[in-house]
Amino acid sequence: MDAAGRPGIELLRALVTFRLDDRRSAAEPLHDTLHLRILDYARTHLGDHDLTPERIADHHHISRRCLYNTLSRKGICLGSWIRTQRLERCRDELAAPAAHHRPISAIAWRWGFPNAAPFSRTFKHAYGLTPSDGRALHSAAR
Repeated sequence: MDAAGRPGIELLRALVTFRLDDRRSAAEPLHDTLHLRILDYARTHLGDHDLTPERIADHHHISRRCLYNTLSRKGICLGSWIRTQRLERCRDELAAPAAHHRPISAIAWRWGFPNAAPFSRTFKHAYGLTPSDGRALHSAAR
């Protein structure tokens, strides 16, 4: 089952147990899937420049500390996870023929990187080549 479907099923399970007036059983799936719901929310909002731990925590009605602890128990560092997801989206878009005309800075902006120079350094550190070299490599492969 994909990561997007699993939280929905667990929320449905929680709703059913809650409606059966079994609040203790309802709390378990909600707690167990909190990290999935957090990641799903973050994944959906990767392009938002105001995607912050505070915003994510507020959306889930938890504290920042609870947010970090929940993800930490699963071995996830929120900032690194978001950066990796954004870089992957940029890499995918740079490789897409339909986006060949889009400036690299516009692609970076779209996925939450407000400045081209730090984006380029981060991309090169992650993938071993600059965004323009990555785009050229994919263009040559086509």
